[in-house]
Amino acid sequence: MSKRYSSDKMKKLVRDIYSAYGFNDQQAQQVADTLIYTDMHGIASHGVQRMVMYDHFIQNGKVRVKSQPEIVTETDVSAVVDGHFGLGSLIGTYSMNVAIEKAKAHGVGIVATRNSGHYGIAGFYANMAADQGLIGLSSTNSRPAMLPTHALQAFVGTNPIAFAMPAKPHNFIYDAATTTVPQGKIEVYRKLEKDLPAFWVAKEGDEEINDHTDDVDLDALRDPYSHVGLTPLGGVEEATGSHKGFGLGMIVEVFSAILSQGNTSPEITPEDLQVGPSQSFIAIDPSIFGNPDAIIKKFSDYLQQIRELPARPGKTIYVHGDKEAIAYDDRSKNGIVVDDKTLAEVTGIADRLGVTYGDLTE
Repeated sequence: MSKRYSSDKMKKLVRDIYSAYGFNDQQAQQVADTLIYTDMHGIASHGVQRMVMYDHFIQNGKVRVKSQPEIVTETDVSAVVDGHFGLGSLIGTYSMNVAIEKAKAHGVGIVATRNSGHYGIAGFYANMAADQGLIGLSSTNSRPAMLPTHALQAFVGTNPIAFAMPAKPHNFIYDAATTTVPQGKIEVYRKLEKDLPAFWVAKEGDEEINDHTDDVDLDALRDPYSHVGLTPLGGVEEATGSHKGFGLGMIVEVFSAILSQGNTSPEITPEDLQVGPSQSFIAIDPSIFGNPDAIIKKFSDYLQQIRELPARPGKTIYVHGDKEAIAYDDRSKNGIVVDDKTLAEVTGIADRLGVTYGDLTE
């Protein structure tokens, strides 16, 4: 079951938890902002639901509380950042800020980051740029989860790609895994005891990879050698476009792991303390192409034309960012949605760390 909770009270609890871990006040606030931003926009798979995984990583030393990101290679328009295995959301915020500064000074900023951690939703970082009038992109690799087209073993990560651009009435934000769904969404469905839709997960059959919709063992799904994996965008066959999602996942590897000379997806394991995901952060100033106000207006008009197209009966045409804006308005008025199991995980962490909290509802 899921209930509504005060976003402000939940954000304070998250901030206090990360302060208790040993992060400074600014860092704890940044983490809380990132996680609650995600829940405010209706993306339950990567909001406070992720805190139990981060807690495990902090406890076993995979996330190093005192680490600071470092620029190891730099030009006017590019940089390689070593995250030194800090918390992914802090490394991601630092890296995108570097890209934004370079874009404002030189028109373009491209940062490839290695030795990072799970950084939440890629769209948060792309939207950091859009909120400052820039075009933003971000992507990250992950441990193996995707079955490459015709392969019997997971090898590529979920490898999301996010793109954000200023527009009216709100920013355009595209954020999607290159698998059919991110692994976090599988976890949410399991917590809610919901059946998985077709073509999310596949497993080895007698002679081929088959769609798998019954109970999925999450441990098996996390094991790249289990012959259970997430399908690429397009499913398991070339006829339905499986190779397209697979190809996009490999492009993410180039901009994150290859350019940074960090870990590729098959080199990442959850428990190895010496490896972490690689990420990319790009900011582009639209003024290098002309009047930025005119560019944004043209884009906004284009998006509105799409919204006003004839729609199937009973359906609404949304462009990317519309549903998130609707969710944000709803949660601003009514609170964020958190399922009972996730709430128990978060309050359990608080109890262990001695963090006090009261009624978290509105």
